[in-house]
Amino acid sequence: MQEDKSRLISFAMSGGMYLGLFWLVKYLCVMGAGAVPALGSANLFLSVGTPLILFYFLVKYRIEILDGTMRFGHGVQFSILLFFFASLLESTLVFAHVQWIDPSYIGNLYANMIEMAKTLPLDKTMVAAVENQPLPSPANYVFNNVVIADVFIGMLLSLALVPMSFRYASKPFIKSEKDEQN
Repeated sequence: MQEDKSRLISFAMSGGMYLGLFWLVKYLCVMGAGAVPALGSANLFLSVGTPLILFYFLVKYRIEILDGTMRFGHGVQFSILLFFFASLLESTLVFAHVQWIDPSYIGNLYANMIEMAKTLPLDKTMVAAVENQPLPSPANYVFNNVVIADVFIGMLLSLALVPMSFRYASKPFIKSEKDEQN
């Protein structure tokens, strides 16, 4: 069976928009956690939503677009594209945050990371080498820590959720024979 790549990309883009909007809300909690500590807890609570949203879109894609049959590789491909498109939306807010809203965010983040590394039993030359590295630019930070990280997480989550989505058949997604006759 020939796969229709345009339907794959179209569905991943529309699903990615919803996942990206969800991630924008999550990132707003990260941004506000410094002023309101409860938002940090809300961010942790919202983290459960990402796998649930992925699972929802996997099942919906399999049933509505692929008529109930999906190969494992196709599901992983869909998940990676979904997370890629969602990360593009999230990366705009992260870039605005680290470039204009809080330009010291990256520096503070790396300073805290180096302080934590100093407390661990690590080789001092390795810690010094990390300490002497220049900070990444906002664009480099966003690409590495948002886009690449999100796609990697999408790939890992898909390894577990794609097989689970094969076994799930929800009534709202499935068109019954009675509905098709009307």
